[in-house]
Amino acid sequence: MSVGSPLVFRPSFAQRAMAVLLFAGSWMVGVRALAQIMERLPVLRASMKVAEAASEPTWSFWVALVAAVGAVVVGSFLLLATLLGLLLVEGSQVLVDELGLAVEHNALPAPLARKLGAGRLPWKRITRLEHSGPFFVLRGGGEPEHHGPKDPTLRFLMVDELERLVFTILERSPNLKHEE
Repeated sequence: MSVGSPLVFRPSFAQRAMAVLLFAGSWMVGVRALAQIMERLPVLRASMKVAEAASEPTWSFWVALVAAVGAVVVGSFLLLATLLGLLLVEGSQVLVDELGLAVEHNALPAPLARKLGAGRLPWKRITRLEHSGPFFVLRGGGEPEHHGPKDPTLRFLMVDELERLVFTILERSPNLKHEE
């Protein structure tokens, strides 16, 4: 491998298609659920007025209303998480060259991409390779005499030929610690 031609690891077409299907399905289910809640609100309001007119307790209607609002809020966060997952899968790539390893999240704004694990680490600085939740995590800190900026923590979600990437990292990182 020459310096001018880095290896590029990206999610495969099947992995990207699965992410798109999960995203689209989640949004379709979420929109349908929101439509059903909005469809039932007038019925709930009318039932609440009838109960108030009959001097019956309305706490069960209020519980149903609060549960519906809570479901919408939780569903909104989950839908945003599926959007973030799609952007991470669709726009991520891992570049491997003679100098080190770089993770790019091209579909995200730069500050958010850095927060979610984009960056570059030289081979000598890589100390740990972990699997944390859905992410594969590379941590830096290999040379104790290094006094520059703090090393980034690199994260990537999935790539095609993951086994080849992991073996490349294990072969080229002299300070990588193996934990069992």
